[in-house]
This record gives sequence, structure tokens and C-alpha cells, in this order.
Amino acid sequence: MRRRNIIAALVLLAIGAGYGVLTSQLPARSLPDTPGPPFFPWINTIVILALSAALLVQGLATVDGPAPAQTGSRQRAAWALGVFFAYLMVLPGAGFILATIPFFAALMVLFGETRVLRVAASAMLATASLYLLFRHGFGVFLPTGLLKGIVP
Repeated sequence: MRRRNIIAALVLLAIGAGYGVLTSQLPARSLPDTPGPPFFPWINTIVILALSAALLVQGLATVDGPAPAQTGSRQRAAWALGVFFAYLMVLPGAGFILATIPFFAALMVLFGETRVLRVAASAMLATASLYLLFRHGFGVFLPTGLLKGIVP
């Protein structure tokens, strides 16, 4: 596990550095008092580099022991990837709200949450929070899909 973490961290550091180089080539802001086009890519760059560095430190500090039991982790990851691709296919037609609620609920169930009320409430709360953040906080229009005319 240690070797894998170190290799993954080095690859992710290289990707983060490349992403940072590409981000530095974006044009500067054109409107006063606005974050400009490179703002979020710089945040992504910083997060990728910080998490990759943390993974590298963890990999270097860890002593290899017996491998942990990974019962079904690959199968769960495959299912999660399948759910994500299904979400991407449904998103344009159904819209953000109608596609994201079952997506979050499916991921919660897939990763072990069994309480139906908690799954439903969390999926709806997370979807509503993200919608409000992106639509009203960032001014990003999300796909309305089937709710066109109902959701502003």
C-alpha cells in the first residue's frame, strides 16, 4: 500500500503541476471586483497539489504491514463508477435536481447507509444546497430538464 500511495502521489503532483502551468496561461480578469477566469482553476490546482503532497507524506510515513481486507471494495468502486456514468447520461434530460437526488441516494446506499429517511433527507438537502450555491452564489445555470418553467 505504501508503494502505491507514493506512486499515486507523484503522478498526481505531476498532473497538478501541469494543471497549474495551464492555469497560469488563462487570461487575467476583465471586469473589476470579479474573480476572473483563472480563479477556480487556481483553487483546483492548490487542492490537487495539497492533497497529493499529503498522500506523499502519508506514504512515506507509513510502514507496510499486512494488507487490509478489501472485501468488495473494487466491486463497490465499479458500481459507483457505473452510477456516475448513468447520472451523466440522465443529467441533460432530467435536469440537475431530478438527476442528482437519486444519484446521491444511490451513492449513500452503495457506501453503507441503510436508514431510508437519512438517505432521502441527505440527498435532497445536498442537492438543494448545491443548486442554491451554484445558481445563486456563483451564477451558474444548471440544467433544468423536466422542471423547465418550474425551477427558476
